[in-house]
Amino acid sequence: MSVKFISHVDENTKGEWFIKLTDTLSDESIICKDLDEYKIKLEKCSSEYGFDIEVVWTKAKELSPKNYKDLNNKMAILQKEYEAEINQLNNTSEN
Repeated sequence: MSVKFISHVDENTKGEWFIKLTDTLSDESIICKDLDEYKIKLEKCSSEYGFDIEVVWTKAKELSPKNYKDLNNKMAILQKEYEAEINQLNNTSEN
């Protein structure tokens, strides 16, 4: 059974977005200021459970449309990078 992690997007007092990553099994939370930090923290936390995790995304009602769009755009770029990496691995393993 996978462990659920909640990734909650909110804004700090400076009006910048951040992600609060919560392990629902241990109830521990980590604040991530950007997606690079989020990737590292999520990988570290999920490794403790053999990477068998489920990630649920939520957002604060107060999250500005500007910050939502910024995060969404950065996540789209990250998704393309992952897809390219997966395709490269698949092509390498076929040879």
